[in-house]
Order: sequence, then C-alpha cells, then structure tokens
Amino acid sequence: MTIIPHPAAQGSGRIRLPAGSETTPRSTASGRIAVPLGSGAAQGCGYGQTANPFAYSPALLAAADLVVDQALRNVFTPDPLLGPGLSQIASVLSSVVKRHGGLLEAAFADVLANRDRYLVMRDVPMPITVPTQELVRRSSVAQLSQTAIDLSGDIAQTVRLDLVVIDRRTQNAFIIEMKRGGGKSEARKVHQIEWILRCAQVQGLAFLDTLGLHVARVRAVLIDVYGRGGYSPDLSVSGRDIDRLFEEPVMAAIEAVTARITARLRADVPELLARALGTLEVAGTVMPLPPRPMAP
Repeated sequence: MTIIPHPAAQGSGRIRLPAGSETTPRSTASGRIAVPLGSGAAQGCGYGQTANPFAYSPALLAAADLVVDQALRNVFTPDPLLGPGLSQIASVLSSVVKRHGGLLEAAFADVLANRDRYLVMRDVPMPITVPTQELVRRSSVAQLSQTAIDLSGDIAQTVRLDLVVIDRRTQNAFIIEMKRGGGKSEARKVHQIEWILRCAQVQGLAFLDTLGLHVARVRAVLIDVYGRGGYSPDLSVSGRDIDRLFEEPVMAAIEAVTARITARLRADVPELLARALGTLEVAGTVMPLPPRPMAP
C-alpha cells in the first residue's frame, strides 16, 4: 500500500468527475472532499483507460514469462562474498519472488473482472481524514466493524488501495490490500497496513458515494495468499478461503501463474547453476563439495 500526497491537500484545483457521462462537478461547499481518480480507479466507471495487460488469462501467463525473462536479463553487481555466478542466481530468484506478488494480484483481478458479478478497480487513491483517524484511534475492533463515518474534515494522508471490488449481486464492497504472504511481515508494516485498512473501512461507504457507487456494506480485507504474513485474523483471508469469500476460482488462477513461473525457473536455473559452479574455481581447482554422510 503506497502513501501518496493528495492533490486536494495541496490546492491543486483538480476536480473529480462523477461516474458516467456527465461532466458537472459536485459542489464542495458542504466540506466533502472531491476525490481525483487515477486511471486504475476508472475501470467500469465510465472513464477511458489504457488496455489492461492482464485482461485475459493468456496475457497473464505471458506476463509470468516476462517476469522470468526480465529477471534473467537484469544487470546485477556481483556480491564480494558470493562472486558473479552465485550473485546472478540470487539476483534472478530475488527478482522473481519480488514480482510474483504483483502477478498474484493481477491473477485475482483477472478472475473477478471477467465475471459480470464484480466491478474491479485497481490502484485506487483514497484520502484518509483526521476525523477518521481519531475515530479509529479511540475505537475497538468490534466497534469499528459496526461504524461508518462521513468523508469530511482535513486530510491526514492519502493512500493508494490495491483493489476495490464491488459485488453487484449483494451490493457489498471490498477494500483490498493483497500480500503474497510467503513469510512474516515486519510488525511496523503490519501495524501500518492494518491501520490504513481500518480507516478505509469506516469511511468506505462515504468514499464510494463520491464515486457514484452506492453500496450496502464495505469490508476491508487483507488477502494474505499463503497465510504467513502475520496479519490480524479479523482482516486477513488466505488460501481457499479467498475462493469461498468471492465464490470464484481465484486460487486456480494464482496456482496457474505460479506454476508457469516455477516451470520456467526449473528450465532456466540449471544452466545458471552450471555457470555458477564454473565461477567457483580457484586457481584452476574446483572448490571441494561438502562431505557426504558415510553409509551405515
């Protein structure tokens, strides 16, 4: 989740256009905040945007191939400890793991966006107001689950939400932060992300209303794909529970893109390992392998 400066807080004069074809801006005389939309927030809301490279599964799989191709082409600086061969392997694997999270989000969005049931918006900027922060600070988790607040007052910060998903069937909305969850996150990052999600949830109804989207309920969700991120149980959803929450085969798409990357690595990494072994030669002598355990 990226924290960004908010144009309204800097007096930029930008005006939010409401959803649909009308171009008349809403008056700000009431003190409500006009929310400028980025192209990622425009999908399905009557705004034009560039083509989404993850709109179809073939493109998603091609994006997985591209992740590996780019990792193999990356220019890296050899680490003094590892040397050039092992440094290249470390660089490739680190790059792929880092970009894997973005592909998982793309796979999730790809599944839901291709269903008439869901409206999917990605990379959505949302202002968090001072009254919202004060409310979250003084309320318990149980109280916040039953609380909503208007989008008014001074802006404390603006965040860029990974996804906003609206279920047209139930008229429920999900404000989503998506994490790979391959390992436990730092406590500071966990606290920051959960704080922002709780703020986003209590002002979610009012925020979506500014976009011309009227829903019955808003829920903040931390999608921790592999379930090892260390987030609070009331926010996080992992594994097959993701499928159950959205009633769609999200994990199948995630597994497909992951399998594509795994297959590419298994095909390409052996050659890198062979090169790395060659760089471990010292003065024409190959470094000794660790001793094998003796047979019983």
